[in-house]
Amino acid sequence: MAEAGSWTHLGGFTRDIGMGARIRFLVERSTDDHARHRIRCDEGLGNGPYLVAVFTEPSTAAIEWRPAWHGDRMSPAVETDARAIARRS
Repeated sequence: MAEAGSWTHLGGFTRDIGMGARIRFLVERSTDDHARHRIRCDEGLGNGPYLVAVFTEPSTAAIEWRPAWHGDRMSPAVETDARAIARRS
């Protein structure tokens, strides 16, 4: 799952993770391949955004989740929101 190349920010959304904490998700499109998108998240801990998943829109392949996110209970909702942003943009 390569992150190389240039990416254009399309939008973002947040998810409540309990105890008043929230995670911000960013959706970006590759400038080299407009069907390729990535989701990054920022937990607000000062580390900056990190890669969550890469996907194509329209969908031509399964989403590629980073191991920490593969199977996470939030992943289906994160994918749904990210795809909605990608389709709008």
